[in-house]
Amino acid sequence: MLDEVPVNLPGAWPITDDVGAMRDRVDAFASGAGLAGPRLHDLVFAANEAVVNVLEHGGGHGTVRIWQEDGQIVVEVTDLAGRLTPAHLSPSRPSLDGRRGFGLWLMSEVCDRLTIEQGEGGSRVEMRMNLNEGDEIKPRGDAQQRLGVAVTHRAAGPLVSVTGDLDATTSPQLHAVVNDLLTSGRPFIAADLSGVGFCDSSGLRVLLVSTIAARELGGLLVLSGVSAPIDRLLRLTGSLTVLAVRDNAEEALNLLSEHRAGS
Repeated sequence: MLDEVPVNLPGAWPITDDVGAMRDRVDAFASGAGLAGPRLHDLVFAANEAVVNVLEHGGGHGTVRIWQEDGQIVVEVTDLAGRLTPAHLSPSRPSLDGRRGFGLWLMSEVCDRLTIEQGEGGSRVEMRMNLNEGDEIKPRGDAQQRLGVAVTHRAAGPLVSVTGDLDATTSPQLHAVVNDLLTSGRPFIAADLSGVGFCDSSGLRVLLVSTIAARELGGLLVLSGVSAPIDRLLRLTGSLTVLAVRDNAEEALNLLSEHRAGS
């Protein structure tokens, strides 16, 4: 039987659909304890994936708890449904066809230690990160709770400018915009992600599915302005073998022009 986690202690709170606020809490506690750089970003990312899993597959009810122990920051996410088991952890990277999520696999890749426990009363995911400093990836700033998607029509094709956090809550909005462009006969699309502060596996899935859909229509989706944390996500998952990425929006539009001329 899983021990009951008291929600009235500091560093413990119930799971809600405000995932951005949860990320802020984990970020604030971990950075205050000295976690920085890539390890800070990775822990926030892993906590996000665990909470989204509870919301989507674990009945939506559970608890997040965070504390410091033996030179590590520990984040514990519990759910009442108990559907998650240790057998769900797989050493194999998921396929890039977008049919299976990357969440659990990525959590195991970025955390120093990840364990899953199932018992009477639910499931528990425990993520541990060593307190090592680094500056390759900057810590998150204040979360942008809303996603902004603006479309500008250029000669090469639509330029979709995205700002905010691209997560399980907001990524359907981007998917809907891209899908509308594809179904209206505009399969050549450039997406500027320079304003995106956070991207989880749900956001990655939208990028992969949209890219494949554009190619099936004879077009191309090109990403630009990818931040260091998102670039790391793409490299970890091998997504750069599928996604077309350029440094900035103008380079992305130039690539669209080249493909249109050659098609």
